[in-house]
Amino acid sequence: LVADVCLLGGDVRSLLCDYYATPDTWGIPKSLEKVIVAANSWLVSQSARRGETAGMATTLAAVVLRGRRWICTHAGDSRIYLLRDGRLRRLTQDHVWEHPELNTVLSRAVGLDRLINLDFAEGELNESDTFILLTDGVWGTLRDERIQSIIEKHADPQEAAYALADGAVDSGAQDNCSALVLRVQDLPHDTLRDYHSQHAPPRGH
Repeated sequence: LVADVCLLGGDVRSLLCDYYATPDTWGIPKSLEKVIVAANSWLVSQSARRGETAGMATTLAAVVLRGRRWICTHAGDSRIYLLRDGRLRRLTQDHVWEHPELNTVLSRAVGLDRLINLDFAEGELNESDTFILLTDGVWGTLRDERIQSIIEKHADPQEAAYALADGAVDSGAQDNCSALVLRVQDLPHDTLRDYHSQHAPPRGH
């Protein structure tokens, strides 16, 4: 599980630990939804105690790789991209409202409302697939062409992530600049758990 969350590091670690503690019999979307809904409830309750209105709301983007498949989910305007065979594709849609006096206003986020609606997407993995998770400070400053150029220039994913964040800052970004880069080197054989996950009933059943 790889997640990009505009939260303190401890909250990210808690989210990851909760995900890995879910039962093996749950499908990945169900596990993600359960832990994110719990995190959302906690953030909403903390905001209420402090008398804030969505004061602790945060965007979230997460990617899970299992077997030969990828699954992603997000809430907010952090983006997930997939670079495959020289083509950069965005896997997420921004959850924002246009505002006449502001650039954008989040329409969905973790901790924004008591009920959270998550978007999910999934697909088959290929060797050399590269997943890029970016906050709006990065993608809002760097065009897709530059994002792809930076990724292709750096063989090491960590160096690519640093270059993306630094490039956004150097270009005058005024918002959070976080980047995560994950590159698939090889693919395992499907396990029985992977088979059951792929054939699990839809969420809510």
